[in-house]
Amino acid sequence: MAERAAETGGRGAVPAARPGILASFGLFRDGGYRAYWFVNFVYFLVFGAQRFAFVLLVLELSERAGLGGVIGFALGIPVFFITVPAGVWADRLDRRKMVVASLLAGAVVASAVAALWWAGAISVPVAMGLALATGVVTAAVQPPLTSIVQMIVPSERLTQGIVLRTMGQNLAQFFGTAVGGLTIATLDYGGAFAVLAVGYLVGVVAMLRVRLPIAAPSTVARPKMAEAAREGLRFVFSDRALRGLVIFSVISGLFMLGPTFVLIPEIGREKLQVGPGANSMLLALLGVGMFAMSLFLLTRREVHRKGNWFVINLLFAGPLMILTGWSNSYWFTAVVMVLWGLGGGVYVNLNQTLIQTNTPNAMMGRVMSIYTLSIAGIIPLGSLLAGGGAAVIGADRYQMLSGAVLGLAAVWGFFTQRELRALD
Repeated sequence: MAERAAETGGRGAVPAARPGILASFGLFRDGGYRAYWFVNFVYFLVFGAQRFAFVLLVLELSERAGLGGVIGFALGIPVFFITVPAGVWADRLDRRKMVVASLLAGAVVASAVAALWWAGAISVPVAMGLALATGVVTAAVQPPLTSIVQMIVPSERLTQGIVLRTMGQNLAQFFGTAVGGLTIATLDYGGAFAVLAVGYLVGVVAMLRVRLPIAAPSTVARPKMAEAAREGLRFVFSDRALRGLVIFSVISGLFMLGPTFVLIPEIGREKLQVGPGANSMLLALLGVGMFAMSLFLLTRREVHRKGNWFVINLLFAGPLMILTGWSNSYWFTAVVMVLWGLGGGVYVNLNQTLIQTNTPNAMMGRVMSIYTLSIAGIIPLGSLLAGGGAAVIGADRYQMLSGAVLGLAAVWGFFTQRELRALD
């Protein structure tokens, strides 16, 4: 593990500085990193708004229970088929051009939703198809976008670069739900998706300002795509600690992220009896907690035994998830969402830091594609199961059941994943 860590890190032009929050924000003095951070922020703002808007759109078109889970499945299932090939391409092609092409495709899809709504031609099957197309964009953009950070930030500041990026990413993703809810409330669905299309184009303009270092020509013959993908899989699954991170990503996708993003809007709408604006604020408050924790992590000179804190943090996620399903009070649920977000900030930042600090740049695209697959590829299945569970036992009860399963998995990990807990 130590040898791999020594190989990692970009060769950006950002000068080294003392650890601390001011030094960390000093990364923004570099125009390339600043533009890259902004692209991440804009993309995940649009992504969060679009995911929330699609769920409410199908609920508007049909009152049938469980459709939120089906739309979540449509948004995520392309990850199974596209993410790993996209990771291989990210290790071979210009990652910046891949991101630009994906964002342009996203703008086309969002514009199509707006146009069809205004024309009165959208239906549940059409919405499902467009959600599927949005999932293709998500699967294609995330491996190259995520793996760029190591190319433009020096290795000694990689953790700070990752925390700053994920801080903006998570804040944008969850505040995106507020953007989605408020734009729907003020502009209706056509206007909301038109705004999202503009957001994609803003991301394209910013991405064109990012300059990546030119890699030296390789004299080693590249393996075929299938073999390159197998190399990435062998790299991850031959190491017990990295394998443990992937296992927890799968569990989180099935029993935390997959259910939450489709059940919380349904719980807010049906049980808490709130409109789109207040409803969207619940997931936005999750983002507030994640932002606050990310800010706190930036103030730390170093976090030792990151793997141990990663696992311990998961012990609290299940009980908090149970409370969001149990609560009949909007304000109590709102407080719990903030607390849950604090733990989410620990989870996301330490997870990605542990993976990227222990992966060489030549393998980064493939490893991040496996990581993306283990979360985003599993989320649609978790959403589909949540939609079915909500139809049978209710959204609130299935949320509590998922929290119980997540809690048991965290206890199992605490006692069995020794290599992961020792990872730094």
